[in-house]
Amino acid sequence: MTVRALDLGSSQRARARPLVWWIACTAPLVSAAVAFIWILNTQLLRLYSVSAPSWDLGQTQQLLWSLANGYGWTSSFEYGHNFLGIHLEPILLPIAAVERIWPSPVVPLVFAAAGLAATAPAAFLMFRALLQGLRGRVWLAAALAIPMPFWAATQQAASSQFHPENLALALAMLAVWAGLRAKPWLLWTLAVLVLSCKEDQTYTAFVIGLVVWHAGPQAMRPHGRRVMILAVAWLVVGVGMFQELIRGTGYSPDVAYYWWIFNPAEQNFFLHNVARPDAWLVLSGLLLSVAGLPMLAPRWLLLVVPPLIANLMSSHDAQGRLQQHYVMVLMFPVIVAAAFGARRLLAMPSVQARLRPVALLAAAAPALAVGLVAGQLPPAFAADDWLFTRPPATNRLVAATSVIPPDAPVYADDGAAVWLADRRLVQVLPTQLPADRYIVIDREDWKHRLQASLARADEIALLRASGRRLLVDDGRFQVWSPDGG
Repeated sequence: MTVRALDLGSSQRARARPLVWWIACTAPLVSAAVAFIWILNTQLLRLYSVSAPSWDLGQTQQLLWSLANGYGWTSSFEYGHNFLGIHLEPILLPIAAVERIWPSPVVPLVFAAAGLAATAPAAFLMFRALLQGLRGRVWLAAALAIPMPFWAATQQAASSQFHPENLALALAMLAVWAGLRAKPWLLWTLAVLVLSCKEDQTYTAFVIGLVVWHAGPQAMRPHGRRVMILAVAWLVVGVGMFQELIRGTGYSPDVAYYWWIFNPAEQNFFLHNVARPDAWLVLSGLLLSVAGLPMLAPRWLLLVVPPLIANLMSSHDAQGRLQQHYVMVLMFPVIVAAAFGARRLLAMPSVQARLRPVALLAAAAPALAVGLVAGQLPPAFAADDWLFTRPPATNRLVAATSVIPPDAPVYADDGAAVWLADRRLVQVLPTQLPADRYIVIDREDWKHRLQASLARADEIALLRASGRRLLVDDGRFQVWSPDGG
């Protein structure tokens, strides 16, 4: 009787094991679905309340509209310069194709949310492939992957609305998975897509090749080496030569943010950024989010050093603090180091002897805690709730600006400019108001929330004295004609 009971118990456990394993494997997909809805909702709350930033959502929307309508890589936010000379982002072409069918600033936000949400299943596949053959790999892979869309760093990227880097992280992890699973065509496709996201993703692509070369099957290692060569060639030819040729004497953040290095009279931004705690808190949060596992693979953790130094040397404040999308170039090497640290952990005989695989789910706790405390999206404690609780105002803006001809040049307040970007000439209001533009004033513009009435009183007085006509005033939005119009 006792033997039969034991056999029955073993049989039940055997049947339950595939079910539990299936739940662990599908949980990252559920996480991605929840994260997509959550991230997109927070972005749309800002967009429809006219509180979304023109830099870089309005700038991107204007560029996408330009590409979709046959005007090429021109951006009036960049004063008509060819955008390829500023950022090398061919990934915008398929997004522009969608904009051709659905011209709306919602489109890039959908892509951004999808890219960030996809980090959960992409990370799960990559971790499982790198931990192949080790007991507990599914549980640890799930624990590290499920919280990834909710990381504080991921929320930083989401809070700045859309940047192509939002797509690159998931694509990079899928590329590593493809390389480890001996899928060369998929590896190359994904590596090229990563490179097309932005010029700084050459480093991400190089790390992809390095991982495949080091840990992939024997037949895939030459592919890993070639991906590294492609990344270096893209950097030299694409960034060093093609962009320089396109840009000429025009503006480049890659030059402007580091020009202080060649000017002894300038402030030393590297020492300034190193001395303040911001970047170190972000890096600490990243390491906690992967349960400190990179510390078990210190040589792989060194891959974080080049992009960290590049960010710390920048004179751009957000970049020096590792805020917004600038943190993303660090996320991939940290995740890679965590994967190799996890492999070392699970390979330890003492761990294997005492391991209860389900207990590995506790590795998700630090990431969720850091995301809740330091995240930028509600309900995280560090979120700016004011930005996400403003009432919708898009209908009022659209009604007020309906008097402006569709392709007329416009200067507008920051949030309003996002919705007026589907034209060849649109920019955020400057100090000097040019005579040939329509002017759109938002008395409650989110950039001037502390002194909204004072911030716009001077501009309104100047507009009245300039001879322009006030075309619309609905109590919040004002539309002024061009000078003499």
